Parts: sequence; C-alpha cells; structure tokens
Amino acid sequence: MNQKSNEWGSYTGRLLWAMHKAGKTNQSELARAVGVKPQSIQYLCDPQSGARGSSHTPSLARELGVEAEWLATGQGQPQHGPNVIRTQESSGPGYAVVPSTSTWSIKAHLRVLDAQGLLERFVPSPDDGRDILCWPMQSTRALDVVAVKGHALAPVIKDGQFLVLDPRPDQLEPEDIVLLTLRDGRMLLRELMVVRKDTLSVLPVLGGQVEPLPREQIEGIALLVCVAPRRWGP
Repeated sequence: MNQKSNEWGSYTGRLLWAMHKAGKTNQSELARAVGVKPQSIQYLCDPQSGARGSSHTPSLARELGVEAEWLATGQGQPQHGPNVIRTQESSGPGYAVVPSTSTWSIKAHLRVLDAQGLLERFVPSPDDGRDILCWPMQSTRALDVVAVKGHALAPVIKDGQFLVLDPRPDQLEPEDIVLLTLRDGRMLLRELMVVRKDTLSVLPVLGGQVEPLPREQIEGIALLVCVAPRRWGP
C-alpha cells in the first residue's frame, strides 16, 4: 500500500492531506472559515478520534478545494477535472489555463471605494449577486474568487470583473499585486515595491506615492493570480 493509500484510508487522513495540500493547516483559521468551533476541527484532525465524517464536509471540501465525495468516502479523486498543466522546469505555484472550464464559488463581493484601492465587503442585491465563476483554470492550490463592483480602479480592475486570489502565497515579490486586509478593518489593493521581513512598501495600483506598511498592521495578504472578465460569470 503506497503512502497516499495510507493517508486517504480514513476521514482524518484525507482531511489532513487536503489541509496540507491547500496550505491551510491552521485548525483555528479553518474552523473560522467554515463557521464551526475550533474543537470540531481539532476532533476531526485527531487520528485517535476515529472520526468517520462530518456534517460540515461540503463546507470543508469547498474551503480546501477538494471534492466533497472524496473527502467523505475516499471514492474518486480529490480534485475534479483535468490535471494542472505544468512542466519540470516550472518553478511557479501551479496555476494553468486549460481548455475546459471549472466552477469556482464566489467567496466575497467587494466594492471599490476610491482610486487609491480602498475596498469594502458588501452584500449584493439578488439581481446583482453572482454565486459562481465558470473559468478555464485549474490549480494545485486552493484559490479564492471575489467579485468586484465599481469603476474607480479602471482600467486595471473593471466593474463586474473577478479577482482570483491565492490567500496563502508561498512568497511575495516586487511588482506582485496583493489584496491586504489590515487589522483596523481596511482592505487595500496594492502593488508591492519592496518586501522586507518587518515591512512592505506598497504602491496604489493606479500609481501614486509609495507607502510603508509594518507587517504588524497586516492581518492577511492574498496574492492576485489573475483577473477574470465578467463574461465568465453566470
């Protein structure tokens, strides 16, 4: 029996594998993302618990980017669709555009407040809301998709487009565009200029003055992988 067979032979093993694959190994953060108590995730992740499943399996699968049936039963493959296109020489994180489309759930709706890249979450009306994105892209990583409303960042980000984000990038480099969530509640879309251990120097995506941001003020950093046009929405 190979290593994957051992890992995938139990619900706990499949869950731990999916968490590692998605880069979401923090149990408290996963519990918060799914909307359950940390003790529930702790129980499911404990090899000694004998957990055989959870009523939250669909939410866990969606958050970790795997198939719910596979997570629940071990049947089928962890991820649906064609394999990610990649080469031996590639050192990238494993994103690829492929001929067939995949369905991505919209994690949040963001409104652009100004040309400096200040954004806020909002709840769209039933007529404006979109729940999914049909986009020809596969990834070995769990990515987030957010819908954008507002014209202030055009032509870089246009009204109705979608941001495909890596919520836990392995590394950050100058010229990366990132969505920053600050501890004071603000959300900023910025271009990285200088990346240091304790500080990020960032620039508004439409240009302006470089601003130093201490890491201690930053709660979350999501890397912008690509922008999907609005026509790929439902």
